[in-house]
Amino acid sequence: MELPCQQMSPGEVEQVHDMLRLCGLDMQERLGLSHWVPPYPLEALLRSAQERQVYAVFLEGHMVATFTIGTQIPPYYREIPALWERWGLSPTRALYVNRLAVLPALQGKGIGRWCMRRIERLALAQGCEVIRLDAYGKHLGLLTFYTKLGYVSQGHFFFTLPPYGETEAVCFEKPRQDFAVR
Repeated sequence: MELPCQQMSPGEVEQVHDMLRLCGLDMQERLGLSHWVPPYPLEALLRSAQERQVYAVFLEGHMVATFTIGTQIPPYYREIPALWERWGLSPTRALYVNRLAVLPALQGKGIGRWCMRRIERLALAQGCEVIRLDAYGKHLGLLTFYTKLGYVSQGHFFFTLPPYGETEAVCFEKPRQDFAVR
């Protein structure tokens, strides 16, 4: 499967924001997980589109998935001493992934896997030696998803992030030699 994928400009991220909102409501209703309710703030997503790379994935002309990447360590990692020592002080060029989301009606159809392969290709193109991400610790299906794709847990951490409150996240990492694409 090959899907059109494009980087979104700040003026286009409202569509992405709506998708994140729908995914958050679905996780809350279906899985009882409310870490994306309320949705990621639109102002923060606008900043991500300016400072990082926000992508949209399309199927038959409709946006079906999104993800955000960047080579700068996310600011909230700096507030976690053990993680900052491990990732923030590392000379390794890394690609950090955030907010991977697939429309609820299309989850389980390989689109998320396709996105992660696309992210690996982008990491190679940007000269990155490793991909790093975190996942909500109570979303067991998501933790399994990343593990099956070869991402290895580097431990978990707790942090408080308004408006989400205290959050547990599991950190994952995958080195370049294990990327599914070359």
